[in-house]
Formats: sequence, structure tokens, C-alpha cells
Amino acid sequence: MPNIGFCVVCAKKADIGVILDHSTSIVAEDLGGYDNWDVSVKGFLTQLIDAFPIGPTLTRMGMVGFSNNAWLYFGFDTHNNPRTLTAAVLEWDIQGGETNIALVC
Repeated sequence: MPNIGFCVVCAKKADIGVILDHSTSIVAEDLGGYDNWDVSVKGFLTQLIDAFPIGPTLTRMGMVGFSNNAWLYFGFDTHNNPRTLTAAVLEWDIQGGETNIALVC
């Protein structure tokens, strides 16, 4: 997994919302295929998790995915520790579909 440069843990309380493109363009062969998702995207997210103190009164993270549609993968109150948050990120498979950044809710 490439190191993206997070080297200091941020001691501040934060709510971090992550929005991930799940379209098939993310796993195009010229971007590295599925390694782009499994190594680069998930690697970035696990390093991001490691850079913050995750907890119910500390940093919370929520994730949304989109391709043809958008969906909530998990909200800010779902994972209250880095272990379950990391596990959820690592088991999230790319859904595929078209890139639709003009979704209207």
C-alpha cells in the first residue's frame, strides 16, 4: 500500500465524511484495475483512520458511495473505534456502475 504521507496523529475532535466514487472507471485497467480500489483507495482510508483518534467523543467518520445512485454506507455513529471502522472499510467492495456526479436527492 502506498504511503500517502500521514505521519502525525491529529488530536482534534472531528467529523469526517468520505464520499467514494464506486463507478467502474475507478477500476479501469489504465488506473491499475482492482488494485486501484483495494490498494490505493482502501489504503488511503486506513491511513486516514490511523491519523485520527477514533471514538464516540473524538473523531467520527461516515461514508457515502455513489455511482448510478448514492447510498449511505455508514453514518458517524456507526463505528466508535478504529478496529471496527477499519474492518468496515476493508470489506467494502466496489459496486460498479456509471459515474453520476449530478445526482439530485
